[in-house]
Amino acid sequence: MALLACNNTKQSQKQISTKHTTEITFEKSTHAFGQIKGGETVGCYFSFTNSGEHPLVINQVKPGCGCTTVKFPQEPILAGEKGEIEIRFDSSGFSGHQYKVVQVFANIENKIKELVISANVIN
Repeated sequence: MALLACNNTKQSQKQISTKHTTEITFEKSTHAFGQIKGGETVGCYFSFTNSGEHPLVINQVKPGCGCTTVKFPQEPILAGEKGEIEIRFDSSGFSGHQYKVVQVFANIENKIKELVISANVIN
């Protein structure tokens, strides 16, 4: 019984925090890797602050294609706290200028923020 009560409490806390919208402020929303070699995997971090008044819940971070992977905080970010999203791009099979959009879905006013990475892949 006690375990069920703990799980329900954690679940209801996350549900409550997603009912309220908040704000997310990224230090930057684009990153250019410049020239990279084909087959190289490169990565960067997008730092952000919960600049709103309620806990920030990132529900999903969705890359535009399978060549891009992401890592993001799974727990709510309290008002005023910072966090980061890691984005990695595998250039295998690509050539020339690459422009990739990653969508961040959260409990923010417009629901989605976009982050962009770019690279010039040479073979």
